[in-house]
Amino acid sequence: MTDEIQFNCTTQRRPSANSQRVPGGEPSLRPFTEIGLRPRNPQKLVEAAKSLDYSLVCVAGNTDLDVVTRLDLDPKNPNQLNQSLRSNRWRTEIIVVNCRNKSVARKAGQDRRVDLVTYPVSDKWKRNYLDRQQAGLMRDSGGGYLVDVSKLLVTNAYFLRKNIEYLKRNLENAVKRGLPVVASSFAAEPLELRDPYGLAALLSLLDVDEDHALEMVSKNPYDMVVRNRAKLKDSYVQDGVWVIEDE
Repeated sequence: MTDEIQFNCTTQRRPSANSQRVPGGEPSLRPFTEIGLRPRNPQKLVEAAKSLDYSLVCVAGNTDLDVVTRLDLDPKNPNQLNQSLRSNRWRTEIIVVNCRNKSVARKAGQDRRVDLVTYPVSDKWKRNYLDRQQAGLMRDSGGGYLVDVSKLLVTNAYFLRKNIEYLKRNLENAVKRGLPVVASSFAAEPLELRDPYGLAALLSLLDVDEDHALEMVSKNPYDMVVRNRAKLKDSYVQDGVWVIEDE
């Protein structure tokens, strides 16, 4: 069986988008979104994310707020991935696949049911990464790349250099092919969270400019949630095709 982890995304209801402020006091309309959280205590992480000005976060467990489901898949082979997608695609709004080997990555890259892929940093990183062929498959299927920013917070200089090199390689291929890129702190505890601008600043280590970094923690993940919510409506048939009932 593939490893399946179910999470929920909780939308923080704010009086107005204009209540969000950026450094310097200017109002921001960006819907800051943390889509990759793996909390041990959901309520504490929700409160911490809210204080850091996130509009939407993914947490495990139910709250009294608007809930968006996320499923993390860690399949060992393409068959396991296909089985999980078949049984879960229409029950969850965001599906993330951890690509531990190239065969799983290729299947995830060409399957429209997959929203985001991520890659573990391991001793196989030179063979298993988001290469140009993978990026081409994902461009055709509409999939995106999820950047684990926690890999940029390691204290060992050697591992930090390796992580930067690996993430930059993946990111460069994703950007060249025009893939949507989403960044997350992958936080499990409140102290591991970064505010949206802090998270975007860390992406400068991967040579990402500020505007694109902010899109990775706001517009890109938020648009993905909105798009998938629309697809789960009864009126949706396929991309570009909707059932419109007469009044």
